[in-house]
Amino acid sequence: MNRTILSLCLLFIAMAGMAQENKPFVMASVGTQVTDKAFRGADVSMQAGYNFKGLDISAQLDYYSNHWGRSGVNSMTYEVRGNNSLLMTTEMDNKRYKTYMTLRLNLGYDVLRFIHGNWRHHLRPYVGFGYSLCDGTSSLIHEEEGMTQYGMVNWRNDGFEFSLGGAYDFNITQNWAVGAFIEGNPLVREQPIMGLRLRYSF
Repeated sequence: MNRTILSLCLLFIAMAGMAQENKPFVMASVGTQVTDKAFRGADVSMQAGYNFKGLDISAQLDYYSNHWGRSGVNSMTYEVRGNNSLLMTTEMDNKRYKTYMTLRLNLGYDVLRFIHGNWRHHLRPYVGFGYSLCDGTSSLIHEEEGMTQYGMVNWRNDGFEFSLGGAYDFNITQNWAVGAFIEGNPLVREQPIMGLRLRYSF
């Protein structure tokens, strides 16, 4: 009797481990950049793909901004003196605002899938290839010898993007997993990202 129960338990564990493979999945993540300005911007992404024997193949749409819900930089009011004094308003706060939109294809692999009886823990290094679009606004307030200079630059950059990262996922159930990730984007975005993610396997 004990052997029968033990055999059923081992069979269930084996099936649970296989339940995560050869199935489609969707994933959502939220994060921030890993720099001295961490938590001043937020990154959100949606991902959909298929797992084949531990190999994740997915498409991902990613959006990053450090001025969520704002149309531009802070405004300031100053007075221009002449024959008639004018009260002027300009949008400048000596800061740099930027947004990134990235569409890419990811390839990852679960290096812990060969551990016997393991179905909860997953360690997935991955690479991504795609396209990034960056829009930004930089404002400058410079004071020298009693004079104040104002400047504003709008800029755009886009092109091929390469990503390299790693993620750890923990299965709460056979379908739901929570995890953490860190990745680098060295080309257009020029920023590393860290965050949390939620994964559902069908």
